[in-house]
Amino acid sequence: MKKKNIISLSIAFAFFVLGLSGILLYIKQKPHFVEMTHTIFGLIFVCFAIFHIVNNWGSLKNYSKDKNTGSFKKELLVAGIIGIIVLTLSVTEVLEPVAEFGRVFAPKRGPRPDAGISFQEKTTLDSTNGIATTIILQKTKDNEAASLNIEVADSTGKVLETLYTAEKNTRGPGANLILSTKISTPAPFKLIVTGISAKKSEEEEEEGKPGIETKTQESFNIQSLTPGAQVLNLADSKLLKRAIIEIK
Repeated sequence: MKKKNIISLSIAFAFFVLGLSGILLYIKQKPHFVEMTHTIFGLIFVCFAIFHIVNNWGSLKNYSKDKNTGSFKKELLVAGIIGIIVLTLSVTEVLEPVAEFGRVFAPKRGPRPDAGISFQEKTTLDSTNGIATTIILQKTKDNEAASLNIEVADSTGKVLETLYTAEKNTRGPGANLILSTKISTPAPFKLIVTGISAKKSEEEEEEGKPGIETKTQESFNIQSLTPGAQVLNLADSKLLKRAIIEIK
């Protein structure tokens, strides 16, 4: 068996598999085995291509240089310029519409199933001062992925104390919140609730790209801190579906 023939045939087979898996990826068919196959045969193709270049170095030199003058041929310059232009346009994402055109062949996603209502319990009772309070917040469906921050402000909107700040760089959507805390600001005051979410397109979600951060801030008047439960008025709220503040 000739080593040269084995290398050439292996490159041809790897090229066929790479082309087929590349087309599947182009039209957004991305099951794990397709991505894995494309990666493995890409590595195989590179390894055998190196052997192929070494075995055919003389021919490549003839393609690139004129034997008589020793100058580079026009073919090499044209191939190099085309490669550099395409590489530059790809790196700068100018060719992104071309790369993403295959998305039109991808199956349309149906509506996401309702994941149900879940609450995350948090406690910020470090301070010995203040009135023990439980705040229960359920977000609207449009803001179910938002993380919540809770602050207390005076009538002018100046923040007096921060009751809760959502952890940064957490994975997945923020849950609805049950917060056990203490409020040291005397009533009346404004309870400021801020929803922070990163809206992502389908492409950004698939590729793990960061989305555009948006904030929705709403304030609620708290007139007293007498013991008992108060249901907040959410008539104009776009962020919250239910909100209860319970004074201990």
